[in-house]
Amino acid sequence: MEQEHPTIPLLKEKFGPEHLQVEQRPDGLTQATIPKSMLLEVMQFLHDDPQCDYEQLTDVFGIDYQGYSRRMSARFAVVYTLLSLRHNRRLIIKVFLEEPDLTAPTMTGIFNSALWPEREAAEMFGFTFAGHPDLRRLLLCDLFEGKHPLRKDYPLKGQGERESFKIVKRETV
Repeated sequence: MEQEHPTIPLLKEKFGPEHLQVEQRPDGLTQATIPKSMLLEVMQFLHDDPQCDYEQLTDVFGIDYQGYSRRMSARFAVVYTLLSLRHNRRLIIKVFLEEPDLTAPTMTGIFNSALWPEREAAEMFGFTFAGHPDLRRLLLCDLFEGKHPLRKDYPLKGQGERESFKIVKRETV
């Protein structure tokens, strides 16, 4: 029998077991799925509580579950990977987002490292991080305005950006 991640009982005690869906992933990491409404409070607790002490947010990314074989509670998810150096632990927190409201609170007030990965997730998936200080484009040019290339409904050949470029032939160079 596998031992439960040491942070999970603390989360269950603080927020109630009915609000957590815990999964042991094949890569050995523990993932807790929580309601979006609790995200800010849970992340603040994981950062501030000395028994947790997740001082590093190592990544923020999005998932598009369109066409996924298992039925998910929503089409999109935002995933946060956390690291506690003091306790040598990693934890993954996931929240589901459903259209038309693809908004989650920003984690920049708790973790400075959320600045750029939240910008990337906003740009590539169309998420909005409420309270983020700077959601300017980070990766794509203005031709992609309103387009989110990591969504599964984005066409494989793009949405017109190839036709917008001037063709340069060898003779003209």
